[in-house]
Amino acid sequence: MNKTIHSHNAEPLVDDLTLEAREEQETEELMAGLAAYARSLELQIVQLRCQINELTPAGQEKPFPELHTDLYESFDQYAAYGKFEHVLQSLK
Repeated sequence: MNKTIHSHNAEPLVDDLTLEAREEQETEELMAGLAAYARSLELQIVQLRCQINELTPAGQEKPFPELHTDLYESFDQYAAYGKFEHVLQSLK
């Protein structure tokens, strides 16, 4: 059902398809923003781990020999993943 919202002049202002497209775009922007933020947090964690390793006294084992270990999680098991896979590529 395609409803149209009319102004006082009886001309369409926004139809359902436009509203749906706008909502889809806003959702994509949100997902992209969240992915970018998650990526920036990952980079900050790696930098902190590097600093911690550098501060480790000589002769002691570095706490983070593998800087990227256990930082990443896969979300491809979620039904909506395919819809946003292009946005989430930066997290791989």
